[in-house]
Amino acid sequence: MRLLGLVLFLLAVACVPLVLIASNVRWAFNSLALYQDGFARYRVAESTGLSDGELREVARQIRDYFNSREEWLDVRVTRAGFSLHLYNDREVRHMRDVKGLVRALYRVQEGALLYLAVFVVAGLFARGRPFAQRLRRLALAGSTLTAGLVVGVGLVTVVAFGPLFRLFHEVSFRNDLWQLDPATSYLVRMFPFGFWLQATLVIGGAALVEAGAMAGAVWGAQWWRQWRRRVVRHKAPERAP
Repeated sequence: MRLLGLVLFLLAVACVPLVLIASNVRWAFNSLALYQDGFARYRVAESTGLSDGELREVARQIRDYFNSREEWLDVRVTRAGFSLHLYNDREVRHMRDVKGLVRALYRVQEGALLYLAVFVVAGLFARGRPFAQRLRRLALAGSTLTAGLVVGVGLVTVVAFGPLFRLFHEVSFRNDLWQLDPATSYLVRMFPFGFWLQATLVIGGAALVEAGAMAGAVWGAQWWRQWRRRVVRHKAPERAP
């Protein structure tokens, strides 16, 4: 039973960075503000010839696509009264692969979150208040693991994001559809290399802040309990002889 308990605890610890990082990735894919900031920072309007309003609309359509059941991305812009397809066939097929990856990430996030919820509820139901100490260890271990992963990957990202970016695509996709020509691809011009570096750093930074907040909450709660105990002992009346 002790071995089983240890295995379940370690799985819960591993779920903490999965939940934090995957949640931030999910937020990034759904954040129109992040899209628009990247468009402005990397002058996407100039490189694509699309207006800021058209870029906002395209970002909205891409976000909606990731959250829909549609297999194919169909982004259109209106020019001279005509509705035109923005992306070519190769880009559309690549985006189908990207959507599959994004949806798989959603499932990982939801599964890890569900496991943590079951672990906490079952533990409290089975052991009651003594289980709170294990939850504190879980929070500290999970936040430490998250911080270690984020810092490690962050250092590699800053030093060698290009090779890491390429390796990610080679491992994640079974075809070469991701190799797009910037001269003809709106997708590459809308989401240049720097855009993905910025998004990666934002996601990692957010996860690091969340891990720090989790650890800080545990340490703060422990300090508060200890302080309250000292105050109570100090104020307790002396027993009569």
